[in-house]
Amino acid sequence: METVLPHWAMANAITSFGTLLAGVFTCTLWLVLRDQPLRWGHAYLWIFLTGVPTLGLHGYGEPFGEPSKPYWAVADTGSNLVLAWALQLAVLGDFYRRSVQWRVGLASGLVNLGAIGFMIAERFWWTERFYAVPLGSVGGFYTGEFVLILDSILVTALLYRNRTRLSASSRALLNVVAVTFLVGLALATAKNQHVTGRVLAYHALWHLVGAFGFMVLYLLNHIRFSHNRTAPPPEPATTTP
Repeated sequence: METVLPHWAMANAITSFGTLLAGVFTCTLWLVLRDQPLRWGHAYLWIFLTGVPTLGLHGYGEPFGEPSKPYWAVADTGSNLVLAWALQLAVLGDFYRRSVQWRVGLASGLVNLGAIGFMIAERFWWTERFYAVPLGSVGGFYTGEFVLILDSILVTALLYRNRTRLSASSRALLNVVAVTFLVGLALATAKNQHVTGRVLAYHALWHLVGAFGFMVLYLLNHIRFSHNRTAPPPEPATTTP
């Protein structure tokens, strides 16, 4: 007889499939439509790859304090950091010159590698973990999670800095992505085990909000790249005598 997961762990594990499927669908659409650069296909692939350790952590490592939990935990947050970095590289490649891509991409990559190294140290060598951003009885954010938030803010800021180059519909979807990020951030403040009102499992809802946010991000990119292909060429510049 298989061991039944606690209700909060079951919710977290099942909604992990939302992240996996968001990766499957965005990768499939990218392959079928072929309307976006390879850098975006790479980012969509990491959505799927992130879902694998997320499912492993919530379904097999976390619920009963299994010995594998630290490995799943590092893989879970670590893959999210790589995903966020891949999104940064994709946006940088869309709007910024090569020198900026190298400087920002390299700096962000080093910060994320440092965060992954920090997580490994606190999980396997240190006797106690501390919140980088404590939020009292609700929970808080550890260092890897805090860096992930900074990554997400950077992706959003890079897009908003170029919002005037987007069509009206793309700008509207960018606002949806930003609101989705803020809602996900609010849900992520709670501990993984936190459930209220019998069905309001905060961490599980964060998985679903994130999955739908990735789908909206794909739609935003689909519209803006399609618009760039179909837009008429700019009129030649005229000079005044």
